[in-house]
Amino acid sequence: MNPSASELLDRFERPLLAFARHHSGDLETARDAVQDTFLRYFKAPPAGELEGLAPWLFTVCRRVIIDHQRKYHRIVPMNAAAALTFDNHIDDTTASPAAALEEKDDTHRLRGLVKCLPDRQRELVRLKFEAGLSYRDIAAATGLTVSNVGTLLHHAVQSLREQFHATA
Repeated sequence: MNPSASELLDRFERPLLAFARHHSGDLETARDAVQDTFLRYFKAPPAGELEGLAPWLFTVCRRVIIDHQRKYHRIVPMNAAAALTFDNHIDDTTASPAAALEEKDDTHRLRGLVKCLPDRQRELVRLKFEAGLSYRDIAAATGLTVSNVGTLLHHAVQSLREQFHATA
């Protein structure tokens, strides 16, 4: 049974838009890509439940962006400075203004470090931590094996951890 349009939009619109924006570097192009992705879904939906659609949707969205870039004969680099969408909202339970400021500074530093990751690792980090996809779903969306996704993510996180502590 295919999910309703509202279920599909509630679950995937924001993650797809963030993913598309980072790949295209342009909000309008990202919106167009997400819209085209949903249109393709409604024209010929794949079989499966709501949670199983993530690989299909992210793969289609990725291909739409690549097609758009090829059509306009330009390669738009990923907006690495915003490679992860970290929640800038500081929780009210934060102990003090100093702790809140430190948390915000750490988030800013981490965004900067993500910028240094290779393109493939940046993409996988976004799919895992921003879109919340499983390794299996990431593998299906990117054409990599599950073990390759795990290895690349492990190296990315390890690199980020080392660089984060080195710049502290």
